[in-house]
Amino acid sequence: MSEKFPNVSRSVLAAAVSMAVLGGCAASDYQRPTIERAGAGDGRIVFAADVFRGAAPERVTFTDIWQREEYALFLGGGAQAEIVYSTTTTPVFTVVLEYQLMIDDMVETWNLNRKHAKAWDESRKVEAPLGPFFYKPYRLVGADRACFGFATEWDHRGDDPDNRPSKVLFGYFCATKGAPLSLDRMEDLIQTIGVRGITERIRHADAARQGGAARAANVRTQANATLTARGPSPSADRGNASFPFDLAQFFTEGGEGDMTK
Repeated sequence: MSEKFPNVSRSVLAAAVSMAVLGGCAASDYQRPTIERAGAGDGRIVFAADVFRGAAPERVTFTDIWQREEYALFLGGGAQAEIVYSTTTTPVFTVVLEYQLMIDDMVETWNLNRKHAKAWDESRKVEAPLGPFFYKPYRLVGADRACFGFATEWDHRGDDPDNRPSKVLFGYFCATKGAPLSLDRMEDLIQTIGVRGITERIRHADAARQGGAARAANVRTQANATLTARGPSPSADRGNASFPFDLAQFFTEGGEGDMTK
């Protein structure tokens, strides 16, 4: 994101938001970005495909006072999917998500994909519980894997001159080596992608699972959270070196320009 208001620093904006959110209280943890593992009951991304049934995904969240971004890795039956879901969280100020990646560009950000040559098919669109998804099939030639990238965005701000969204979800799915992946199968898989709290309810029992002992264990593993989301190395078969994408951006309702955090 470009720096359109260079005289407005991140620290100044953070302090201003903290004062507004906290009613004039001193700056708190809300203004410090954190990357941590998401505990049981804290995850939002849902991929209810049969191939992932019974397997708990790995999740990492990035949060600051403007946004929450979640990474999730799904593995099962030789198949693999990685998804990022980003949403604005600020109750004050005008904040949107600046997401402009085409499907093929987004696919290339994932470690698994960028190390293989790809044979691409055409982009397509399908309706799903979250709304319209764009998806694009491709094959990892050297790995002999059929895959597709997908993305959707919603909750566009009507007062934003550029009509940008406040929620974005994107990722990819790859079948096991040598397995076919038809267009019908891709669209069926997309139907199983959702967000807890939007396409399905968050049960109080789920939210309560992340209690004292679980939170303590979660804190002990924070050092590995960034490594989980970004991957152990650029040549790894998992992770995204661009995480967190940090998509939140302020806008002015008069359309005179944006200012970054």
